[in-house]
Amino acid sequence: MEFGEQLRTLREERKLTVNQLAIYSGVSAAGISRIENGKRGVPKPATIKKLAEALKIPYEDLMKKAGYIEEIREARETYSTSCKLIEKAQSYQLEDLSLLKKEKWNYLSKEDLVMLDNYFAFLSDEAKKRTDNE
Repeated sequence: MEFGEQLRTLREERKLTVNQLAIYSGVSAAGISRIENGKRGVPKPATIKKLAEALKIPYEDLMKKAGYIEEIREARETYSTSCKLIEKAQSYQLEDLSLLKKEKWNYLSKEDLVMLDNYFAFLSDEAKKRTDNE
């Protein structure tokens, strides 16, 4: 689906007219109409930011729809580590660990993550020592 079609769908889901979106975003109604009808290409990131704010959706999501950001790149960064952790948990039949539920991570602060990292480093070091002694 082209960006213009996606923009129209998002606008209609929010029950906004082109004129309302124009008022909320500061992008002209004619400009929005041209984007939605495919008469204008993908807008610049600054315009996408205005539209995302008016549609009340994350800027990054609209940038992905516009093709500026590749979802694959984002997924690739965490894929390898996540897979190894999940594989390890599965090998012990521990797929239901709280650690593997990504929604639980939303509540962690920066300090929590640092503490978690320190604790993980400690556990890893202890496990390595046990393995080396066997």
